[in-house]
Amino acid sequence: MKSNPQFDQVWIDRGALLYPATQFIREKLIGVPADVVDDVKFLKHPRDPALAKRQLVLTTNKGVAFKPCQGICEGVVCCGYFTIDIASGCPCDCTYCILQHYLSNNPLTLIYVNIEEILGAVQKHLEANAGHHFRIGTGELSDSLAYDHITNYSKTIVPFFAEQKNATFEFKTKTANIDNLLGLRHNGRTVVSWSLNPQGIIASEEKGSVSLLERLEAAKRCIGAGYRVGFHFDPMINFTGWEDAYQGVVEELFKHVQPAAIAWISLGSLRFPPQLKNVAEKRFPSTKIFTGEFVPTNGKVRYFRPIREEMYSKMRGWIKSHAPQITPYLCMETQAVIERYDSL
Repeated sequence: MKSNPQFDQVWIDRGALLYPATQFIREKLIGVPADVVDDVKFLKHPRDPALAKRQLVLTTNKGVAFKPCQGICEGVVCCGYFTIDIASGCPCDCTYCILQHYLSNNPLTLIYVNIEEILGAVQKHLEANAGHHFRIGTGELSDSLAYDHITNYSKTIVPFFAEQKNATFEFKTKTANIDNLLGLRHNGRTVVSWSLNPQGIIASEEKGSVSLLERLEAAKRCIGAGYRVGFHFDPMINFTGWEDAYQGVVEELFKHVQPAAIAWISLGSLRFPPQLKNVAEKRFPSTKIFTGEFVPTNGKVRYFRPIREEMYSKMRGWIKSHAPQITPYLCMETQAVIERYDSL
C-alpha cells in the first residue's frame, strides 16, 4: 500500500511553469482543477487544516533549501543532521505533529519543483566541505516519500547521492510508498527509514499513515533491493501498558529485519511547543496523549526526566537483546539525559 494523497485543487506559481517537474506532476493529477497564479503567497487557505492539506501548490523554493536541522533549540543536543526542503505539508495527520502549529500560517501542501537547483546547492556545499561527512534528509517539513509517486523525486535524489563521496541520504517515512526506490542504483549511500510506534498508537494518533506491519514489510523490500534501513522510535508515547506495547514492536521489528541491514535506530519521547497542545486537542478531541506528566524544558514541553530515562533505558535493553551491536541514539534530548543514557 502506498500513500495516495487526494487533492481538490492545484495552484501553480507562474514561475514554476518553467520547470519540467511541474508538467510531470500535473500529468499525474489529471482531473484535478489547476490554476496559474502570479504569487502563491497571497493564496487564501481553508480554516480547516485537513481541507488545506488538499490544496496543492507547485512552486519553487526561493530560500535556503539545504540547512542544518531546524528542530534544534537551546540546551538540546543535535546529531548534526542536515535537511533539504523539497515539500512542505504532509498527507498524514498525526495528533502530535508539530507542523500543524509550525505551518499554521501556510497549511497548504507545497511541492518545490526546482529539484535540480536544490541538489545543485547541496553539491556545492559538499564540494566546499569535502573533508566532512554529512547526513542529510528530507523529512523535516513533510514525509519524505508521501508524494514520491506523483513527483518521482527519488529517481533524481538517489542517483545524485550515489555519486557523492561525503554524504549519506535518508528518506524518513510513515508510508510504504517505496516502488520507485527498488530499481535505482544507490551505491549504498541512501538509507530508507521508518518511524515506528505500537499499532494502537498508529491507529489512534497517526491517521493517514500505514500500519506497523506495512512499514516493516516495506523495509524488508528495501533491504532486498540492497538498501540499509533505519528506524525511529520517535515520538515514544508514555501510557499504561507502554512497556509491553513497545517491547512488542521491537520483537516485530527483528522478525522482519536482520540487524546487519540496520544503519541506525533512534529514540525520542513526545515533546512539543506549548502552543501545540490547544491546536491538537481542538483538532483531535479524543486524543489522550497530552494528559501525561509533562514539564517545560528548553522551550518545549516534555515528559518528566525520570519517565524519559526509564523509557530510553528499557528500549535500549530490548533492542540490544536482539542486536547487541546496535546502540540507539537519542534524538533532540538534553545533555544531562544523554550523559545518563551513555553511562548505562
